[in-house]
Amino acid sequence: MAAENNTGETMQNFPRRVLIIDDDPILRVVLQQFFNEHGSIAVDQAENGQTAQEAIGRASEPYDLTTLDLSMPGVDGFEFLTYLKQHNVEMRVLIISSLPAPVIRMAEALADFKALNAIGHLRKPVSATALHAILNGQVWQPHDESRPLLQANA
Repeated sequence: MAAENNTGETMQNFPRRVLIIDDDPILRVVLQQFFNEHGSIAVDQAENGQTAQEAIGRASEPYDLTTLDLSMPGVDGFEFLTYLKQHNVEMRVLIISSLPAPVIRMAEALADFKALNAIGHLRKPVSATALHAILNGQVWQPHDESRPLLQANA
């Protein structure tokens, strides 16, 4: 689906502002293209939890969603979840990792336990169909409904 075909339904089912946190630059680009094609108007990237914290500090508006790798150099996904809780950052979290399923479930439990909104997890390599299914199960509302929607490809 191209960004030019944005409908109210598309914007309802996809987050407007996304932060992709992963140390794999190719996955970050692929995810950014996916979100841009489905109507997200701001998609930022971070290579680890530290650069993600900096992006959150610079953001003009809160992020609706972060995709979070758990295993990264520097500040990893577990430490980033702790940062979100300590700083009362509210955004939905989608864990994307190649770690074993029990570790991923533990991170989801940590996110839920710390009152963060974990919406699910995906194993790498990421399937566009699975990603779409998780996101489509959410209701995404703009932070400022009076603001016009921008074209991602404009």
